[in-house]
Amino acid sequence: MYSVALFLIMQIVLLGTDQSFIRFFYQTTSEKRTTIFWNTLLPPLIMSFIVSSIIILFRAKVSYLLFGDADHIFPVIILCFSIVFSVLSRFSALILRMKKRGVAYSIVNISGSIINASCVILFAFLLEGSFYAIILSSFFGTLTVIIISILLEIGFWRSQFKISLGQIKKNIFYGVPFVPAFLISWLFESMDKLALRSFSTFDEIGLYTAGNKITAVLTIIQTGFSTFWWPVALENYESAKSKNLYSKAAELLSGILFLVSFVTIALKDVIILILAKGYLPSSKIMPFLLFHPLMYTVSEVTVVGINFKKRTYWHVVISLISAGVNFIGNYFFVPLYGAKGAAFSTGIAYIVFFFMRTLISTSIYPVDYSLKRFTFGTIVLFIVSLINTFSGILLIEQVSAIIGGVIIGLVYRNEISYTYKTVVGIYKEVIGKRKLERENQKKEL
Repeated sequence: MYSVALFLIMQIVLLGTDQSFIRFFYQTTSEKRTTIFWNTLLPPLIMSFIVSSIIILFRAKVSYLLFGDADHIFPVIILCFSIVFSVLSRFSALILRMKKRGVAYSIVNISGSIINASCVILFAFLLEGSFYAIILSSFFGTLTVIIISILLEIGFWRSQFKISLGQIKKNIFYGVPFVPAFLISWLFESMDKLALRSFSTFDEIGLYTAGNKITAVLTIIQTGFSTFWWPVALENYESAKSKNLYSKAAELLSGILFLVSFVTIALKDVIILILAKGYLPSSKIMPFLLFHPLMYTVSEVTVVGINFKKRTYWHVVISLISAGVNFIGNYFFVPLYGAKGAAFSTGIAYIVFFFMRTLISTSIYPVDYSLKRFTFGTIVLFIVSLINTFSGILLIEQVSAIIGGVIIGLVYRNEISYTYKTVVGIYKEVIGKRKLERENQKKEL
């Protein structure tokens, strides 16, 4: 409940200005980017103080609402501090992200995670395993991110503090539509679990969660790509370079993610057996769950037109319609098929999500994304997912996944070949450097 409260409050407090900072960062010279920064940071910072003050004023009621007990005042106080620090953490990390300092960004996140995990262990001993331990460790993890991020970009933070009411208005106007869009997206992503809780059993929820774990490879690609894609895309747009970047990125991603999806489906039973035999039924749930990271990741490229042209209100429409499709699917299929029905509904909803994002974006900012190939790949993956979810015949499941993978390999052969050659080239370069270093060390000895 604490985590849910913090997440929801943060979506409101931020006012979408973090997205404004991303959008307008490359519109100005490097000297004026600090002005963009302070004018995007100030509104959510003020909002965080206002909301925190209201929470402290009604702390007993908030404690009862979140924890069912009016006496849990301490975590409510931590929540207030976390709201303010989470705003600072978000923007301090964004500076590194927008400057494309990938190594520094990774160091910051890893350090925050290490402190978080260490504090959980420490506070669990000190506080007898109370949930306070998790809340406090999360707080210190956030604090670590702030401190390291600021130290890494201390010059940026020390730069001129200049407030522009016009810029603030522009930031809020661009960012506010993201608030309901994020909230609806959160509901959209939580709807499958809510439906399973309402219409099914805890066993089905457990199997569904295990099924989600198998898609971790695609989810890692999704998270990593989404983090560093936008700075590159926006810089390319602001410098008026070719649109080929977007079409090539979409095609390469499509080929890689489709291929990884078919390989994952083909190996699903093996992966589950490595985890635990008790979770074997979840291998039938996983195939349609692959549509989430696949469709979302590729749509992060194809959606660029909406953000470039500042038509951010479309995000609300897209999220509402996708959530509606997910709700209808879960309502009808979860009572019949349990976790399989939830996965099926989620898969269809994300297909709708992708095509709405893409078609609206291309109508605003035309780019050739080879949608015929992508649609064909989606149909093939959908059929293979149907077979692997509902057939129950292992041989047919395996053969369908292999045939699907071969078809995608042929359709996206150029993209897959390019990716393979690039990876091999990087590997050879790294190995070559290591050999050269060893030879130089031997000569020195």
